[in-house]
Amino acid sequence: MPDMFVWSLDKTQKERLTNYGKDLVRKWKVNNLNSISFSVFRNDLNKRAFDLMEEKCQIEYDGTKYTIEELDKSPMGDTQVADVSCEHVFFDEFMNRTYVYTALPTQKRSLNEYMNFVIPNTGYTFSIIGSFDDKEIENFGTGNPLELFKSLLEKFEAEFDIIGTDIRLYNRIGSQTGYPYRSRHNISDITKSGSAKNLSTYIRGFGKPYEDQNVLKGESLNFQERSSGWADTTDPYWYTDEVGRNFTMRWTGTGIRFWYLQDPSGGVWEFQLDGDQTATLSTWGQTTGLKSVDLFMDANEQDHVIIATFKGDDEQHVPSTGVGKSRGWVRRSDTESLKTFEVYTKRKGDEQYMAIAEYTSPLAAKYGIRVQAPIFDERFTNVDYLTSYLRENLNDKLEISHEMTFVDLAKAGGPIPKPSIGDSVPYIVEELDIMIPDVRIMEIDEYPEDFKSSTLVLGNGRDDFGEAVFNSGKQQLDEIYDSRKGRMNPDVLPEAVKLASDALNNSLTQLEYPTNGGIIARDPSDYNKFVVLRSTGLGITRNGGLTYDEAITALGINTSLLTAGQIKTNNIQIIGQDNYFYWDGTELIAISPDDARKFVRLNSAGLYAARGSVTIEREDGFKLVENGYANFNYAVDNAAPPPISNGVYLEGRWYRTINSDKGDVFYYSFEHTSRYLYLQLAFHAEDGGGGYVSVEGSGVDSGTVYQNFYTTHSVTNDYATFGRIFVVDLGTPTGGTKSCYVRIRSTVTDKYVAVRHIRGYLRG
Repeated sequence: MPDMFVWSLDKTQKERLTNYGKDLVRKWKVNNLNSISFSVFRNDLNKRAFDLMEEKCQIEYDGTKYTIEELDKSPMGDTQVADVSCEHVFFDEFMNRTYVYTALPTQKRSLNEYMNFVIPNTGYTFSIIGSFDDKEIENFGTGNPLELFKSLLEKFEAEFDIIGTDIRLYNRIGSQTGYPYRSRHNISDITKSGSAKNLSTYIRGFGKPYEDQNVLKGESLNFQERSSGWADTTDPYWYTDEVGRNFTMRWTGTGIRFWYLQDPSGGVWEFQLDGDQTATLSTWGQTTGLKSVDLFMDANEQDHVIIATFKGDDEQHVPSTGVGKSRGWVRRSDTESLKTFEVYTKRKGDEQYMAIAEYTSPLAAKYGIRVQAPIFDERFTNVDYLTSYLRENLNDKLEISHEMTFVDLAKAGGPIPKPSIGDSVPYIVEELDIMIPDVRIMEIDEYPEDFKSSTLVLGNGRDDFGEAVFNSGKQQLDEIYDSRKGRMNPDVLPEAVKLASDALNNSLTQLEYPTNGGIIARDPSDYNKFVVLRSTGLGITRNGGLTYDEAITALGINTSLLTAGQIKTNNIQIIGQDNYFYWDGTELIAISPDDARKFVRLNSAGLYAARGSVTIEREDGFKLVENGYANFNYAVDNAAPPPISNGVYLEGRWYRTINSDKGDVFYYSFEHTSRYLYLQLAFHAEDGGGGYVSVEGSGVDSGTVYQNFYTTHSVTNDYATFGRIFVVDLGTPTGGTKSCYVRIRSTVTDKYVAVRHIRGYLRG
């Protein structure tokens, strides 16, 4: 029988616990590891261990450690009795050793990336033994590692096991075994359980509400009335240049979006809402183009009237048509869908939310639409994420399971397979008209301290398990089980099992010598697990010889998991087929299948990433380098004092000139280590004036005009910062020295143009 020990809560004492009851149950469940429960009386032999037991201390049984989660002690005559329930130590350690305080930026990631985010400081490692597609999980993080780990199991539909402190992640644990589980043969006391309680097949979800509760209702209207005196009434842009002319807009809603033509000839409109609130709008602009503005967005949702009156010139800008000749532009069209204004209304129903989704289960085809209460969750702003969340939270599962007692197959004259959690087995119950070729063992209750048979639960918790039931007829049953002899027909068993059956029945030794040669070393506690050695190779099986997931043959080595202290690569080559991945004893190189010039090479000389094939992401998710481009900048200073030309002078903060010829103002010299030069310059023209600000090359680039900008903008104080960022493409970085000038010139006689430096930097 296995040994049991009790560890003190501080892990400093370890005592053997004896005389515990034969009622000890070890429970196994897919994705829940195993747990134990038992009762024990305190006596002279076990009192030291008994007295160590308290909540959260550890029990070690059969080489596995468990945490006591429930402990009930009660008096019994002159002594005590304890009822103990323990969970695998993994759950307690993984949840409480650390906490994840941050969240990952939302993007597609592999299971490996998510696990690397969760695993630090937990005391556990992980191995991924399977193939999983990348998943995009919104705001993954901020929680205890166990909660995050469980969410990954759900998202990636993964299953896990623990080997020591290594978490093994699989698409599916267990093996495919050919041994049938059959009523009145190796199983008894069968109970089929099904529950459709709260079954639903349809659900809706609502994400974050919009902060702005107004929305355009898709209605575009022309103004309804106007005064006389309009100079142009040609669609789609009308204007008047007479002060006091007006037009009227009638509408129902909470506000409007007004459309107009911005133009250098533009002037000012005044809008009055319902004879009360007013707003003004200038249609003047340096360039000509269609513009819009939202008006009266705080109005009540009701009928409204807006009267727009033309007020003449914009005081800040002289119209291109001359003083007093500005134009009040407005859009109006009888032929195009976009007219003078669009109407806002209050958001209602679905319009109130940034993301709305619905999900209908495939079970609706069978059970009809059964509506589940909607979900409201402000975390979601993306429909795809919300849909995925609805799919996970819809109660569309019929919980169907089959519970039974497992009977020793030796009583039927066959071998002795031991059921393992997650295994898939054929399942036959003629009395219930059930024959399922592939159903999983989802739970096992075993009694290692008693001769009592194990209890199994078969099923997969989904409706398709029930749908998988089929009837192939008596002929197929007879191929599996010989009812006349009361035993299995060995012809349906795997070849390796048939050949080993006689030896196993005659002698339960660990080494067997089949008649066809070779040696079989079988696990004495599990018939399905053995190692076979033959002249063709060495193989390891966990399912009675149906498959050999670990094997060494003349064709090579096949393994699902390799654990090694050192792997000498001098004589090993690892070569990928699709992504040109190559690794030998000298270097590791990965080459893009789309561009052979783009590659990453790692060897003793260092890491070389060509053609932008490197991204460096900080712990907080910011990409310091993305596709080879630096996302940080290098400051660039201009020469001091600046090499100003004749006619350029400093006044206050500004360098000015009235000359019509270009004058040098600033000079920059820098190492050409980035592609782009950014210069933020403030500039303006004297009222009524205009002029150019340009960035031009120096040295070998003399005569090159990188950027040239015309301005008529005027300011009223010395601190104004009207301007722009000039972006100069310097070409592919050479690492050499490069330089450039900022130059200005006036285009209006005796009117100055001014400029000053804000900042400069290199990036990209």
